[in-house]
Amino acid sequence: IIFFRIRRTTTNNNMGFLTSMDDSIGKSFIGRFFKFEEKGASFSTEVAGATATFLTMAYILAVNPRILADSGGPCVPNEEDGGIDGPEYGNCLMEINRQYVTATAIGSMV
Repeated sequence: IIFFRIRRTTTNNNMGFLTSMDDSIGKSFIGRFFKFEEKGASFSTEVAGATATFLTMAYILAVNPRILADSGGPCVPNEEDGGIDGPEYGNCLMEINRQYVTATAIGSMV
């Protein structure tokens, strides 16, 4: 959001467009419904915030399960099967990764 505001104040060509767009949407049904004027918000600020939130959640959904799965979770390597390089341990890690992806996705919806 800070980058967006800095860019918005430093470029005159885009500033006119964004201001015009914010004013038009602020006076429309959507602007009145979400009470942009009362809250001191604008459409472009809300879009920037929504984009940042979406990208943050996408990153968390992609990275968090991988970090948890790399910890090994409940998987225990069997030395007779090749230890951490064995197929049984690898299959366990893949299954744990799938479960963590599902759990992270469900947890983020709450």
